[in-house]
Formats: sequence, structure tokens, C-alpha cells
Amino acid sequence: MKGSFIENASLGRNKWWHYALSIFSVVVVVAILNIIVRQALPNIKQLFPDNDFGKGLFTYSLFLVTFGLALFAFLFVASKLHQRPKMSFISNKGTFSWRQYFIGFLAWGSLLFIGSTIFDYQKLEDFVTNFNLYQFASLLLLGFVAIGVQSFFEEVVLRGYLFQGMRLFIKKVVTLVILNSLIFGVLHFGYGIESFLSSWAFGVAFAIIVMLQNSIEFVSGAHNANNLILSLIFVDLSEATNEAFSWEINWGYFSFHIIALLILVGLVYKFFRK
Repeated sequence: MKGSFIENASLGRNKWWHYALSIFSVVVVVAILNIIVRQALPNIKQLFPDNDFGKGLFTYSLFLVTFGLALFAFLFVASKLHQRPKMSFISNKGTFSWRQYFIGFLAWGSLLFIGSTIFDYQKLEDFVTNFNLYQFASLLLLGFVAIGVQSFFEEVVLRGYLFQGMRLFIKKVVTLVILNSLIFGVLHFGYGIESFLSSWAFGVAFAIIVMLQNSIEFVSGAHNANNLILSLIFVDLSEATNEAFSWEINWGYFSFHIIALLILVGLVYKFFRK
């Protein structure tokens, strides 16, 4: 491994077509899975209870299968094409640090929960009113794994693989961080302008943390916390994908989001940088 995580791109083979083929393989796998799922959807849904609990189980199960296979395919293809160990896309260490993962999960999860409670208290009230311990525990366990796989897949591809690959062509770190984060923001543009801006800021903060830590474990845990808490309490994932594009921005929540990200980066810089 190189001294700096983003310099790992110089390991093994790193022609432009290696990157194109790796990304293409992921697109193909996800496309095939979507076709299969759409065909089997009516039969699959019958296996789950016809209520909100069943909807949550179904959504998380779908995430686990789809992103689990996509993650496996990507790491296999990328590792073979580039002749590099899989861990070189994840960390400069030879093993995965669950400690950093859970620190990231708890740190960002706490900040996100505070902000979401302040600006979307009604959703929390509804959650408490309809709370069912068995259903919550089931969704929490399945969601932690499913959303964990989904968020880890995004981190490996965007702030592991692409971040390193872009470094081969972009020498200015500031430009590298901004452009890499812009890709992450564009992927969330369909949910509205606030989602795009928040995701871009999210990407900038996480890219900085990756450089401070020389790994993606911390940001993977934080990303899991972000998606899991929102999906369990504040957002219905099955409905969020059908929402119309919005140009509106909740400036209060957006400002808190930026402040929380600055706090997170500050915590990593002070206590957890490598």
C-alpha cells in the first residue's frame, strides 16, 4: 500500500479502460438485477406482510440482495482488472477496522438525529406513537446490514475507487475533492435541489475525512447511520423515490447539516486522523 490512500491508484494496472470496464460491470449487474426483480416483484411481495412493517422488510431485503451482488461483482472485477488487493480500495491497512466504522456510525448518527428531531419533530412523534418493539428491532437489524451494504458499496466505488482513479489525472487536491463530491451530488439530484446541495457538501466532508484517515471505514459507518436513521424514522424509502423534483430549500435544516458536517470533520481532524 502507498503512504496515502488516494495514491493507491498507482498500484497495479491503471489504464483508463480498466476503470471504464469496472464501472460498466457494476452497471450491467445492477441493470440485470433490476430486470429480474421487476419480473419477480409481484411474487416476491407476497412473501412479506401487507403493511408498513412488511414494506420495510421488503425494501431492506431488496437493498441487501441488489447492492450485495453489485458490491461483490465490483470488488471482484476491479481487483482482477487492476491486479490489486481488494483492501487497497478500502484502507491502507490490511484489515477492516470495525472500531472506526462504529465510531463513524455513532458520531454522524448522533448529529443527524439531533438535527432531524429539531427540524422534523412531527415524524419522530409519529414514530413514537406507532412504536412496536418487535418490528423496530427486526427492521433495525435487517436495515443495519442492508443499508450497511448499500452505503459501503457507494463509499467503495465513489470515495475509494473513483477518488483514487481521479487522482491519476487531477493533481490539485481541492479540485479532486470538489469534482468527486459533485458526482455524488449529481446522483442525488433527482430528489431535489436541496438533496443535491446537501449530498455535495456531504461528499466534500467525507472526501476530506477519507484523506485524513487513509481509509473509508469511518465514512462508511457514518453513511450507514445517515441512511438507516432517515429510513427508520424520518423518511419512507418506497415513497421517497416517487417524489417530484423540488427547487425548495429548507434553509434551517440545510444550515444545520453544513454545521454538523463541519463538526464531524473537526472531530476526525482532532481525534481520529492517521
